[in-house]
Amino acid sequence: MKPKKKRKRITKELFLDRLNRWFCPIALGTAICFCIIHIIYPPDALKYTLLAVPALIITFILLDLFKILKGAGGLLYILCLLVINIYTISLVFRGTYTGVNPIAWFYGEEGVSGWHPTYMRALFTGGGFFLASILYYFTQVRYRSLGVMLCTLFPFVFYAKRGDIMSEIMITLILTLFLAVMIHNRRLDPAKDPKKLGKVKIDRAYAISFALFISVTAAIAMTVQKPTYRSQLEKSADFFETLFFSGAGSSGYENMSSSSSSRRGGFSYNNNPLFYVHDEDNSDIYYLRRQVYGKFNGDTWESNTYSYWRKTPYSADEPEYGTEEILQDAAVVFGDKVPVPDTALALKHIRLADDDFHSTFLPAPYGTITDDEPYYALKYYKYSPTSDIFRIRTWSETPKKLDDDVYFLSPQPNMTRYAMSFEMTGEEYLDALSQDGSPEAARLKEDYDTAVSNYTDYGGQNERINELARQVTKNCRGDYAKAAALESYFTLNGFTYSTEYIPPDNSLEYFIFNSKTGYCAGYATAMTVMARAVGLPARYVEGFAAFERMPAGEIVVREGHAHAFVEVYIPGAGWMTFDPTVSDYRSITSASGNLNTNFVFYLLFLLSRFFIVLIIAAFIIFFVLFDRIKERLLRIALVFMPVKKRVLKLYANLIRLMNFSTKEEHNSYTVKMLREEMRETRGVVPEKLLQLFEKTAFGGYEPTKEEYSKAYKEYKKCYKYLRRVPREKELAKIKEIQA
Repeated sequence: MKPKKKRKRITKELFLDRLNRWFCPIALGTAICFCIIHIIYPPDALKYTLLAVPALIITFILLDLFKILKGAGGLLYILCLLVINIYTISLVFRGTYTGVNPIAWFYGEEGVSGWHPTYMRALFTGGGFFLASILYYFTQVRYRSLGVMLCTLFPFVFYAKRGDIMSEIMITLILTLFLAVMIHNRRLDPAKDPKKLGKVKIDRAYAISFALFISVTAAIAMTVQKPTYRSQLEKSADFFETLFFSGAGSSGYENMSSSSSSRRGGFSYNNNPLFYVHDEDNSDIYYLRRQVYGKFNGDTWESNTYSYWRKTPYSADEPEYGTEEILQDAAVVFGDKVPVPDTALALKHIRLADDDFHSTFLPAPYGTITDDEPYYALKYYKYSPTSDIFRIRTWSETPKKLDDDVYFLSPQPNMTRYAMSFEMTGEEYLDALSQDGSPEAARLKEDYDTAVSNYTDYGGQNERINELARQVTKNCRGDYAKAAALESYFTLNGFTYSTEYIPPDNSLEYFIFNSKTGYCAGYATAMTVMARAVGLPARYVEGFAAFERMPAGEIVVREGHAHAFVEVYIPGAGWMTFDPTVSDYRSITSASGNLNTNFVFYLLFLLSRFFIVLIIAAFIIFFVLFDRIKERLLRIALVFMPVKKRVLKLYANLIRLMNFSTKEEHNSYTVKMLREEMRETRGVVPEKLLQLFEKTAFGGYEPTKEEYSKAYKEYKKCYKYLRRVPREKELAKIKEIQA
């Protein structure tokens, strides 16, 4: 039987030793796995993190076996590495059959979804084994903090490559676990003499100091302000001034982005001014278009036209069929039924100016006039069919500073009344045009057919969203009334504007029916999809909302004023602008007046972190003083107990204190044995309590309040020597005083 006991003891010691050595590295590896998977595809982060724990443990056990086998273990490791690499490469090769480029997926390029099970398995298998190997070698074979730090940098590199910023909690977790490995595993370096390193004793003091370290590190990491995160839309100048041709030797400016910004929030607006709008009539707001998108993939929007060479410029040689032409033709076809007002449109002029804004594309209102000169003499031209405005320069020339006069046809109140009175659905409109044989009707039909062809696909959204769109518009007569009802739906149904909210579910359905919280991209996406669900040609537009008027009269457009809105094609009127985002965004993004919003946001930021620090400090205090808090609660509870129960409870607490201070069991001790133990190791004995307990527990004695009070006072005097073992000098002094 003795060999079995010895074997059990060895097994237990081996288990505790491996737990001691592996816990921090495996915890760090798990955190790294979570951060990397989260940036690639957040819904799978928890699943792969749960898989990472057993995977890391199994890998560490395997590598530990290879370490014991020495030379043969090295060969086995190479063989294992070869097998995993072949499996990983086969997964990557299999994933290419889906049509998704693995490099584009890995770096999170625009328009590429993070959901890809095959590539995810390849990354988890190959990358996970690589990560586990590095962590094992630099913590179990030879401790090297630099090697561990390289592992720690992996998630930061992923986020940087994808133009994203890690959350404070992730940063805190990674840094805390890295420092934990540095402190704990440095003391366990197997390559050094254990006598020089000293023995690591995992006791209460070690646990408390470790908890203090983690809490303080977390508090410091969370109080340091992280860099401001802006989505692709809010990157403004960088987003609009990207490379014209990708690659070295290019002009430095890109023609346009193929994908819109994401609907996910979790970023802060930046109030840096980009450019200024000088106008003549003090309008409340200008919607300055930058780019139009037509195809929805469930998260972001994509451009309808991908090739630069397929874009046709509008000019005097090839004029645009715009709102003015639509109204003129509609007056001929429908004038007797729906009179077209002469004042539906008004020619307006604004000037866009800034010395540092060098955008290739001109942020301008819909209806901007660019076809007043021949093509070769144009300063601007529009791209068909979305009318994005290109600032003409030579192919290799960087656009000059922004100082442009913009003339555009602005819809007037009469235009809205006319569109509302044009009570036709799209089908009725096309039917009426088909029955009219005039060239005006043919042009109107061709234009509407083009809008339907390009802007009615809504990405296969579920029936729940479709049904909501139908319910919102069921009492509306005419397409303009439907669009206006959809625009108002969000304001009338408790939706909230927020740039900081990060939803647990990124689906459009969750935004519409559950969270009802988000920023402009979510609102514009929701309205566009709902409009298409009821048959309205609608398109998603990104640009700027210019509304913050300065004391001198000009409007400042800031990076935070980047905005998404909707354009709907209304029969007989053409494309009209709608802004479904709840109006709160103007107050949130504005920095007008004497209020310094950056200061306010920073103050709120500090206050929120201050409360976090207070909570952490309270936790630390509670953890450190837990025993004393527990003792205080016991003393309060004793007041409400019968005298006999007080004596028994106080004696039980005496046993607990002895167990706690020595880490040994005293439950089976007799009163005599306990008395001798306390006299020998503490120098003090609560004699009155021991005697009262013996009579009460074994003699059926009913103690009086006076007897208990004397015993309790003596117990309190002995308490500080009972909760901890005195040092030898201190014990000798106590015994001397007692003698």
